This record gives sequence, structure tokens and C-alpha cells, in this order.
Amino acid sequence: MADLTRETLIKTIVAEEMMGCTGDEYHKKLKSLYHKWEHESSENICKKYNELETTNITVDDLKP
Repeated sequence: MADLTRETLIKTIVAEEMMGCTGDEYHKKLKSLYHKWEHESSENICKKYNELETTNITVDDLKP
């Protein structure tokens, strides 16, 4: 498994949530989702990532 960081998980989550988003709303939604996930706890980020990727990543698995 590649080294996982908070940023890597956030990018994966945002990319998944952006699927199907087009047009004028794209930039606004992208910015909003990054803001949302950058302020979430690492525990919540891991939980969401695990739901999307069917993994069992914990905060202890994240690299600084």
C-alpha cells in the first residue's frame, strides 16, 4: 500500500463526491468540498475513505 496522508484521503473523497458534477457549479462545489473535508477530524476522514474504498485505514496508518 502506498503511503497514505490526510491529503491523499481528502483528494480521494472529494474526487468521489465530485463525480457527475459539471458546469457552473463545478468550481464552487469543489472549493466547498475541500473546505469541508480539510476541517473534518482525521477519524471522520478515515471513516469516509473506508466506506468509499472498502478498506480499514485508521489514523495510526496515516503518514505525517
